Amino acid sequence: MNDINDFCYKCYVVFKYTFFEIIKSKVLMNVFLLGLGLLLICYIAYSFTYGVPERVVLDVGLGMLSLSSVGMAIFFGVGLISKEIENRTIYMILSRPISRKAFLLGRIMGMVGVLILNILILSVLTLVLYVFLGGSIQSLILISIFFSIIEAIIVLLIVVFFSLITNPTLSVIYTVVVYIIGHSISDTMINGFAKKSVIISSILNVYSVIFPNFNKLNLKDLILYKQYLPFTTFCGITTYGLVYMLFLIFITSIIFERKNLD
Repeated sequence: MNDINDFCYKCYVVFKYTFFEIIKSKVLMNVFLLGLGLLLICYIAYSFTYGVPERVVLDVGLGMLSLSSVGMAIFFGVGLISKEIENRTIYMILSRPISRKAFLLGRIMGMVGVLILNILILSVLTLVLYVFLGGSIQSLILISIFFSIIEAIIVLLIVVFFSLITNPTLSVIYTVVVYIIGHSISDTMINGFAKKSVIISSILNVYSVIFPNFNKLNLKDLILYKQYLPFTTFCGITTYGLVYMLFLIFITSIIFERKNLD
């Protein structure tokens, strides 16, 4: 029990240091600028959109918070561990009584905290504008925001994973490719050409098992057309996201544990 408490405390210390380190890098300026952009779009939607300006604000707002959190995850995640290795500061940290796993989890948790803060701020702003224009808050909107958090964390873990096995530039490229394909894999699998080809269909099925299917986390169509998300589907998607996060943390920690830092 003492070992677990000690491990959790060290994770917390690294988390706290990482969180405030990123906050001090003026990352919240990104949220401020996005907020101004959202206000501008809201004004345009209110002035030129007939019928449902609140839907435009909601669609744009959810899209902006999703893309901004993914972009932030990639931008900061690529250097979350590799930057410490390149600057040799990791030697000073690991020379203290702290394990590599505690350091890795603390760094990831710190970045996750920043991502959640970014999403929550933009979410509140989006919902306030949406309600101001006549919209009503649905549970599906809150679920979509929750799934955006899961998506951002998965992207963060992917870029951290790639940063430990290759250089920063390729890490970003690989992560962006995985993200784009993850959003299009479902549509590709139901395409007539893919269904007719056994080889392509098999490749897509294998890919969908190994790599994340981000399209499962996208509920914007359901929200805009006010459709219903069954509770079992919500539980299934949430479980899928959590299991995939744990899988990425597991393999990333193994790689980092065995990585030669010399």
